[in-house]
Amino acid sequence: MKDKKLTMRQQQAIKTKNKISKVAVELMNKNGFNNTTIEEISSKAGVSVGAFYHYYKSKEDVFLDIYKEADDYFKDEVEDKLTSESTLENIMIFFRYYAKYNNERGIENTSQLYNTKNKLFIAKGRYMKTLLEEVIVKGQEKGDVRTDMSPEEIVDYLFVFTRGIVYDWCIHEGDYDLEEVMDKQMERFVVILKK
Repeated sequence: MKDKKLTMRQQQAIKTKNKISKVAVELMNKNGFNNTTIEEISSKAGVSVGAFYHYYKSKEDVFLDIYKEADDYFKDEVEDKLTSESTLENIMIFFRYYAKYNNERGIENTSQLYNTKNKLFIAKGRYMKTLLEEVIVKGQEKGDVRTDMSPEEIVDYLFVFTRGIVYDWCIHEGDYDLEEVMDKQMERFVVILKK
């Protein structure tokens, strides 16, 4: 069955929403979440404030697009870097990029993400989680990684640990090198995954 072709109006709507999202994420990354206004987003995107509200209920809704950006980052930038023969090294590389990504988003934006109302951290089907799960599956098949936990349990376990590191970085207002600390902590932590 052929895919239904989008009308010009539908194509334009997608283009407008994508532009708003792109501009909003850029402004939030540059100025921080709290210092970015809907008016500023709309102006820079070349749309009215009303058009903004047609696509998004609030600035927080646009913020959710950062998760899509994060998944795209792991697909485009990280996946092809996970080439080590050592599964534990691939896990270290993965979380090195996780720290780098959070660091590049800045302390204010990252702090905004790390709150108890944000359930996207535990959402099923996220690309970054799927990618890490594939690394774990391969590691278990090679005999590098313990098998008394499922790959999904191990991924959840790793993310709980690393989100704790990022959260600590946030509450310390970014006063230490997140990438360096993530590396040191993960080096100590991943050994518990060895078979």
